[in-house]
Amino acid sequence: MCSKTRGRWWQRDEFGWGLMLLGLGTWFLLITNGVLPRRAWATWWPFAVVLFGLVGIVGARDAKSLGSGVTTLGIGLWLAAAVHHWYGLTWTNSWPLALVAAGLGSITEWAASLATRRKEGDGHVG
Repeated sequence: MCSKTRGRWWQRDEFGWGLMLLGLGTWFLLITNGVLPRRAWATWWPFAVVLFGLVGIVGARDAKSLGSGVTTLGIGLWLAAAVHHWYGLTWTNSWPLALVAAGLGSITEWAASLATRRKEGDGHVG
């Protein structure tokens, strides 16, 4: 991989992590200064995990990192569903969603690696 390509990916990672830190810092600042209730963290922390997943997807450099980002996003959504009792989900009855999230990440990794191999193969004759 040439340094020019590596530099573009690095800048993308910096932007994603910077955006995430900006959001979390703002959130904590609003809680600390009483703009948001202190219990806001107790119910909204799963969305920090969702944010980590989105940053992982946006900054994905390869199939494995894309799959990891999708898994993290799925886990964050599961955590949010359990904390907020979406559709009657609780910790007790929603744990299979963690397996679904891991499966989605694995399938995403597989599909992305397949697409990458096909794309690399398009340039070859024979």
